[in-house]
Amino acid sequence: MATYREFREQVKRRRRRKFILRLSLLIVAAAAVCGVAFFALYTVLTGAGWTPDGGQLVTSGSAPASGASQPASSPESGSASGASEPAATWNTSTPVEPTLDQTITGADYRMLAVGANAAVDYSFFDRAAILGDSVSQGWNIYESPMKAHAFICAYKSIGPSAVVNKQTANPGEASGRGEENIYDTIINSNPLRLYILLGTNALVRDGEATEQSFLSYYGQMLDMFKADLGDEVDIYVQSITPVRPGASQPGLYKERIQRVNTQLAVMAREKGCHFVNIYEVLQDENGDLREDLAAADKVHLNQNAYPIMAEYLATHTA
Repeated sequence: MATYREFREQVKRRRRRKFILRLSLLIVAAAAVCGVAFFALYTVLTGAGWTPDGGQLVTSGSAPASGASQPASSPESGSASGASEPAATWNTSTPVEPTLDQTITGADYRMLAVGANAAVDYSFFDRAAILGDSVSQGWNIYESPMKAHAFICAYKSIGPSAVVNKQTANPGEASGRGEENIYDTIINSNPLRLYILLGTNALVRDGEATEQSFLSYYGQMLDMFKADLGDEVDIYVQSITPVRPGASQPGLYKERIQRVNTQLAVMAREKGCHFVNIYEVLQDENGDLREDLAAADKVHLNQNAYPIMAEYLATHTA
């Protein structure tokens, strides 16, 4: 039988346990109240809230965090130079500021292109070589400010594979030259600037294999020029030009050309070259080749296009 002293000690222990339990509950309740009050005060002062789908705190007026889903801009959609968008939006190599209705989340050739600048004098092209296919032969055939300055190396029906394999070709009667080695002609011209416009012939056939072969040879070609011309020579990769709807070549259509242009723009950036979006000055509001600039086959350019392209190149230099 417990003594009175032991009984008193048991009563004291029970009281201490109850006191500690009540004190703990009081501390927890006080902490919860403080937390709620802090969040309420933070919300009032900053205008912040909780997103309904992830519980992530965002401030009002800011762009959603990177984990949130955003609509991507497709290279196939709309015109890059339409009145609804400032031209500078696409002529920048830096990230575009997100807007209320659109955020660009993927690579786009328009965003990787050389930006607009004040026009240089055409003497800037006195030490420039232009390498291309039948589209670029128009520089020799039609009148434009470029004709008297740049060295035109344009050959019918060639692609980057012909350059890599150092094939010979005829630059056409208008050039005043005969059969020549394509690659060696460029190297021996000792240019300070090299402008390349290839793709119209290489992509006439549809299919992924054709596309990947074109890009593979294009990359090899750039590597060869970089090695043999040196880093002091600026290489400008020009976008493939647009075509009219119903063009005579099945592999040349708007969506494919724009997709390949994005791949060329990324390649140019990775290899230390410049990408020139000549596409934008030739397209209409639907992203097709302007009717007033198109030749009869809906693929090549007529005489009206070359002065426009010359001015564009003069206002888009690195």
